Amino acid sequence: MNSQPVIPVGKNRSRTPSAGVRVRGGRRFTFDPRLTLAIVLVVMIVLFSILQPVFLTQGNLLNILRLQAVPMILAVGMTMVVLTGGADLSVGSALALSGIVAGILYLSGMPIWVVIGGTVLFGAVLGAANGFLVGIVGMSFFVVTLGTLSAYRSLALVASDGSAIQMSGERVLLFLGDGSLGWLPVPVLITAIIVLLGYVALAHTGWGRRIYAVGSNPEAARLSGIRVGRVLFSVYLVSGLLAGVAAVIQVGRLTSASPLVGQGLELQVIAAVLLGGTVLSGGSGGLGGTIIAVLLLGVLQNGLTLSGVPDYWQGAITGAILIIAVYLDHVQRKQRSSFAPMKKRRRALGSPAPSA
Repeated sequence: MNSQPVIPVGKNRSRTPSAGVRVRGGRRFTFDPRLTLAIVLVVMIVLFSILQPVFLTQGNLLNILRLQAVPMILAVGMTMVVLTGGADLSVGSALALSGIVAGILYLSGMPIWVVIGGTVLFGAVLGAANGFLVGIVGMSFFVVTLGTLSAYRSLALVASDGSAIQMSGERVLLFLGDGSLGWLPVPVLITAIIVLLGYVALAHTGWGRRIYAVGSNPEAARLSGIRVGRVLFSVYLVSGLLAGVAAVIQVGRLTSASPLVGQGLELQVIAAVLLGGTVLSGGSGGLGGTIIAVLLLGVLQNGLTLSGVPDYWQGAITGAILIIAVYLDHVQRKQRSSFAPMKKRRRALGSPAPSA
């Protein structure tokens, strides 16, 4: 008997799902959400450039990339989690708690590399706790991560007595969070490396194929030999680990560790993942759309700030975008489900099925 598991995922499963409409003659016009997002991003850049001349300067564009480094890193892990049909609502709280751990290690006199490594490792432990409860115990991801969202935030407040821990004297952290190599900000470079590694992991490894398989059909994946619980555990572990990495950058940029950072960040990250075309039910999507969506939200936030729009309106806009993203996800799934029976009937009649 062949010991190698058969992974039930097609060649095109790793691509961002196309949405479309049927036109006369049964032909189906499709479009890629990534292309739509890219067009909207370009239009938004042009619009803000006209309204605010300072928008298109090199300094402002690099500032957008610098500020989106933390959401982008978190979005890489969140994309992997959503691809399995789940979501990690605790990433913002894990970011804050990992940052507080960095501050405590720093005040205790630990070498800076121990502080950095300990912070990343602690973030991985927080993710592993979610992964154990979801993947191994079998609890609902919503219940688990909603609970840890509150628990991790409370632990951050307790450990810091509700106040920020100053870390302004550490040059290595400052370099990682706000330094530059020539014109390129270090946080942007770190983010680019993480995005590249995430893309390779999802598109070119067996682990990535298992993630898509679990999201597509957990029961079929289990019957084919995939250990679904381990896959779920691994994606939450990676999400927590990346929260630890993001915490190092955040602490370095702010030169302090605050228990209040990252509040509402999980909603922004989830909105970007869904807006980028990753399906909430799992099994379809990828990092390409997520990257464009994070940049789009960053450009929107920066443009609104330059235009003098209050911060609380930005939160309302992010919430509206999340609702739109969930609606688009619903429309895409409905279109695919309605298209499948027609495709089967055409095959049964011997006529060629329209390409999706």
